[in-house]
Amino acid sequence: MITARYVRENIDVIRKSLDKRKSAYPIDELLALDEEYRKMQKEAQELRERRNKGSREVSDARKAGRDADAKIEELSGIKQRLEEIETRMPAHEERISYYLLNMPNVLDDSVPYGKDENENKVVKSVGRSEAREMPTHEETLLALDLLDLEQAAKVSGARFYYLKGDLALLEQALIRFAIDEMVKKNYMLIAPPLMLRNEFYRGVTAIGDFEEALYKVEDPKEVEEGNDLERMKDDLFLIATSEHAIAALNAEKVFSGKELPKRYVGVSPCFRREAGSHGKDSKGIFRVHQFYKVEQFIVSKPQDSWRMFDELIKNTEQLFEKLGIPYRIVNICTGDIGIVAAKKFDLEAFMPGQGKYREMASCSNCTDWQALRLDIKYDEAGERKYVHTLNSTAIATTRTLVAIVENYRNQDGTVKIPDVLVPYMNGKSRLG
Repeated sequence: MITARYVRENIDVIRKSLDKRKSAYPIDELLALDEEYRKMQKEAQELRERRNKGSREVSDARKAGRDADAKIEELSGIKQRLEEIETRMPAHEERISYYLLNMPNVLDDSVPYGKDENENKVVKSVGRSEAREMPTHEETLLALDLLDLEQAAKVSGARFYYLKGDLALLEQALIRFAIDEMVKKNYMLIAPPLMLRNEFYRGVTAIGDFEEALYKVEDPKEVEEGNDLERMKDDLFLIATSEHAIAALNAEKVFSGKELPKRYVGVSPCFRREAGSHGKDSKGIFRVHQFYKVEQFIVSKPQDSWRMFDELIKNTEQLFEKLGIPYRIVNICTGDIGIVAAKKFDLEAFMPGQGKYREMASCSNCTDWQALRLDIKYDEAGERKYVHTLNSTAIATTRTLVAIVENYRNQDGTVKIPDVLVPYMNGKSRLG
């Protein structure tokens, strides 16, 4: 668990990072609460010692036949004061814990300052990016009778979809292609649980900010009984990415130095409310509530994590190069990075029909942010230290399907299937 002591010991770098973010995070309030809490702890401990000593003195006085009324009265005052402090401490502890869990990560120096996504910095561009007139991806897929949005909206709601026939097969081809490429590189394949308990979700992301994007699984009986803290520990959330479940797979573990880095590739459906995105990409399958994703995850020593960061984004680039989709890499600025990553690169594919680049994958070095909260360490020569965790999308299926349709649509309305996916398509080379 991340502690206030950790914050005190690293306060200078934390303040510098918060300043770079122009963050309103209440660091001074946290420090003041912590100082007050430690004073209460100290006073409570002193009162317990006085109470125990006084109790012995009362016992000795009674055994010796001496008057103990004054000492008993003193003990009553000690008891009252101790109860007052012990009543106040849990609220302080809970507030401190909330602040600690939601503290932004310390940014790497190479993260550019910017107010929003418009100020992200392009690192490199690969492939031709020429706009051209064409129907939207949903118009193309509806015309081929490979997509049903209307019935999906009727039975499930907006931003759900039915993939049909060869389009459904193409989604599976993308998944298997990405898995095979990653397994070749000795990444361990993980099929994770699709729900995580509240206490573990709080270890992998800023649940206060992210909770509105999650689907929560509630027991109606428990809801009726109230929202006590013990019950909240067992609250379940559908996972938004397998990254979160793989991080939790390593919770409370101590690796030997020789075991690291640990490389994983997870595959799972992902569930997101897409709260706050009303009006954005409301048609088609680019921004949806449910999709499949193949995700990379690495646990490493701190001194190796930036090399692992380069490895992860390179893996994703190679997948899109093999798919033949033009892309660029952008360094995410302070106003767009969120609080978990110390640095994040996005891979954006060029969409000829839209005439712009769109996000396909994110690669993040979370340094020790998740490790501190999930208590993931490694042992090197008898000394235990916190690991670093990193993650990167390999393939997010629906967005990549959109990129394929836009980049491979033929004049006759059919869609060429990228060559690397044909072996996974029972030999079919086009949609339609």
